[in-house]
Amino acid sequence: MSKKILVISQYFYPENFRINHLVLELKQRGYEVTVLTGLPNYPQGEYYEGYGPEKNCDEIWNGIKIYRCKLRARHMGSVNLVRNYISFVTEANKKLKELRDEHFDVIYVFEVSPMTVALPAVREKKRRNIPLIINIQDLWPENVIAVTGVNNPVVNFFINRMVNYIYKYCDLILAASKSFVPRIQSRVNEKKKVIFWPQYSVVSREEKKRELFDPDKFNIVFTGNVGEAQGLDLMVEAADKLRDTPINWHIVGDGRYLDTLKEKVKEKNLEEIIFFYGRRPESEIPQYLACAQAALLILKPDPVFEMTLPAKLQTYMACGVPIIGCVSGEGKKTIDEAKAGLTTSEISVKALVSVCQDILSLEPDEYSKLAMQSFAYGQEYFDKDSIITYLSNQIDNPIQNQ
Repeated sequence: MSKKILVISQYFYPENFRINHLVLELKQRGYEVTVLTGLPNYPQGEYYEGYGPEKNCDEIWNGIKIYRCKLRARHMGSVNLVRNYISFVTEANKKLKELRDEHFDVIYVFEVSPMTVALPAVREKKRRNIPLIINIQDLWPENVIAVTGVNNPVVNFFINRMVNYIYKYCDLILAASKSFVPRIQSRVNEKKKVIFWPQYSVVSREEKKRELFDPDKFNIVFTGNVGEAQGLDLMVEAADKLRDTPINWHIVGDGRYLDTLKEKVKEKNLEEIIFFYGRRPESEIPQYLACAQAALLILKPDPVFEMTLPAKLQTYMACGVPIIGCVSGEGKKTIDEAKAGLTTSEISVKALVSVCQDILSLEPDEYSKLAMQSFAYGQEYFDKDSIITYLSNQIDNPIQNQ
């Protein structure tokens, strides 16, 4: 009999997160997967069309049961964001009461901020006495401090207590970056339950089907979330200084900082150099990257971002694109180890301009070598089947933390 997995994630289809793909992969491997999530409203903070708290939004997607708790939309501002986080915990606990008669063998939590998503899972684990696996994408409280700039000792005290409580009851903690492992291990007694489990790319390399960009330009593509943490202000400043070079910049993604970024581009009259494509289906990303000469990885300087291995890096490598890395820590280390592109650990306009000039000056064979090395490293270290097989083995043979 196939094992039954309860996946708890504040974000899920039709929101665009990696957990969507993992759930489909688990189902394809024969598991019966049920998802508990919220009402889709990310990243703009407004409910998606057809969804809202006034009606039952439970649904079946590709044969997977989705139960939606009636959380508050994110809207704008920190107060609304806190309310959004709290409402998920409250409403998820209510929804779990409705699922008391359903049998589950294991609980899997997808943790990308907020960490509070795991609280209903811990409660359910204790009630059912079944294994709990958590996948950590964002470290708390480090991520809270980095993103919000709030470093209040009282707030940090309570967040730390919550994080330690959650880790205590997790049977397996999957860390998305090697640098996360020692940080998490310092919080738990059983060090061995903390494992580096990287994200994999949900797309693969494709041949160019049609030219999406000006073929006479050197096209640099950025894909994914457009937030303040991505440091794309530096890109705008760098594009301004490089406006006399044949470089065009392409932003494929969406996020809360997108409108602000567009305004900055307009203020500097860079509309003919920087192009925005909005949020695109995951399946289209390989075509944008196939038309690119390089892909941009950039994160603002911060200790927690230095520990992060951004998921877009795996996507870039899977598509065999040379990478421009204006990033320090884990991201830079991975690109350099793979010899997959050119990097600078100094996160500044000057450094980004310099590394762009360097990659622009490469000979064709040097450029092709970077592309091949990028693809080869992704195939060796971020192979989808191997990564999912590890999780599958843990689900089938769990060691429960009593």
